Amino acid sequence: MNLPERDSPNKARFAAALDALVVAAKDDARTLAGLSAAAQEHGLKMRALEIATMARNLAPDDAQVRAVTGRAMAAGVPRWHHNILRDLARNSAYRAALEQVVRPGDHVLDIGAGSGLLSMIAARAGAARVTACELNPAVADAAVRTVAQNGFADRITIVPLYSTDVELERDLGARVDVIVQEIIAHDMLCEGVLPALADAVPRFLKPGGRVVPERAQVRVALAHWPHAKARDLDNVEGLDLSPFSTLARYPLEAASNDPSLVLRSDPVDLFGWDFAAGGPYGPGRASTELTVHDGDANGVVQWIHIDLVEGVTYENAPAPGPNSSWACLFYPFTAGAVPAGTVMRVNGTHSQIALRIWAEPVAG
Repeated sequence: MNLPERDSPNKARFAAALDALVVAAKDDARTLAGLSAAAQEHGLKMRALEIATMARNLAPDDAQVRAVTGRAMAAGVPRWHHNILRDLARNSAYRAALEQVVRPGDHVLDIGAGSGLLSMIAARAGAARVTACELNPAVADAAVRTVAQNGFADRITIVPLYSTDVELERDLGARVDVIVQEIIAHDMLCEGVLPALADAVPRFLKPGGRVVPERAQVRVALAHWPHAKARDLDNVEGLDLSPFSTLARYPLEAASNDPSLVLRSDPVDLFGWDFAAGGPYGPGRASTELTVHDGDANGVVQWIHIDLVEGVTYENAPAPGPNSSWACLFYPFTAGAVPAGTVMRVNGTHSQIALRIWAEPVAG
């Protein structure tokens, strides 16, 4: 449970006292760890992270320090940062693409650096310099340490900014040869990939420069997924809690390798974007008619397909095998399951940062 932050006068007094205690603690890692925990509890998340980092740098192998600072270090760091690092297919695809496009001496801009993995792959592929943007302070700090531990500190610079706040002369010095990004969401858009590229490509990329990934598509199909019924709350301990179901997460997230998620139509591309063009990217609307086959369907499943470079792709289509770090998104039909032979019109709209999908039967 997230506790509400404590209000301003108390927080300001606590912050002032905290600063004095941090100075007094000097090189006492365990005292600093305790102060970071207190700062976290008072809602001073950024200060808690700073103090926790100080404590860990002083005593990196102290189990108590690690335990006490754990919450402050992890606050605000999404779980998917770790999931994507375990996605071997994703990592392999990016490695193959970067090895294909990075040339010796290149300057690479990495948008959404995360752990620094893609920056280090680019440096290993021959880049003379990599500038990596990572806004999350805990993640940026970890990336700096990871880059140094792997021997790339002389070539990789972590810039703790949104890419839209990067300045060409101050942060890059000159235009770059390659832009790589992995700010792609389950629905493609909600991490801001389109506005980021619409800004970065024209401002930072040299003429003839390369962008990884080059393009991507949102794919949809009709499907049956029994777990969609988990939204039903009409009988809980004999009580009807169905009004509460309106607060459930929507769309639903399904693992790409969930064997109970079964396609009931051919897949189609509903939308696609040319990342290398750098926009402009306006809103979009599309629709397609799909026919249910091989059993009934109770929703639309959506996933992503990424063309990193020519001949290198990644897709998290529903299928057996290793799970993707990207979830498939499931949009249940409002009227429940429909039988084989039903023609459904799948509709979609998107802004620069949001995708919406719904379906309705075709009359007649």
